[in-house]
Amino acid sequence: YEQEIGMKRFSLMSLALVFALVSCGGGTQYRDASQDKGSREWGPKEIKMTVNKMVTSMHRFLKDEYKKPAFIEVRNFRNKTSEHIDTKMLTDEISTNLIQKRIKFIDQSLTADAVAEMEKGMTGMIDPESAIPVGMLKSPNFFLTGDIRDNVRTVGGKSLQYIVVTMQLIDLRTNVVEWQDRQEFLKATSKGKISF
Repeated sequence: YEQEIGMKRFSLMSLALVFALVSCGGGTQYRDASQDKGSREWGPKEIKMTVNKMVTSMHRFLKDEYKKPAFIEVRNFRNKTSEHIDTKMLTDEISTNLIQKRIKFIDQSLTADAVAEMEKGMTGMIDPESAIPVGMLKSPNFFLTGDIRDNVRTVGGKSLQYIVVTMQLIDLRTNVVEWQDRQEFLKATSKGKISF
């Protein structure tokens, strides 16, 4: 009977210790994404490096070589890697940075609503001063497209992942790729051992 009580005490103390350790480790911490050291998965480090390179390169092309007004629409940016990557997060970050540099982007998702407002204005139901004029919508002259690909292999007990992010600006009038750049990553990760 005493041995049973000892076991119960030991179990309760162990449970209390585990609870104390778990409850002390809680809380959320925010970090600067640009200071991320990287991990096995695609994350802030890869996003920031890709955005910095692509924005710098594309902005240089548009301002120094193209030298005409650009209206860009993001299209078909594909993830062809073996892991889940939110490509919209990447393209949103790129377009945000370029918009801040006064490069224009076209969002076709609201075109039907804009046309409906124009049609309403033409009926005479809307005050002519505030009616949206016809013929002001812009068409894109470039599609921004690209993909993320990877190749994973094991060498000497390490997993090597070679990731390539390629982006292109395609001229819609000619279907010519006018600009293209790439960002490469080679990630070496030790094969993890399970530990507690």
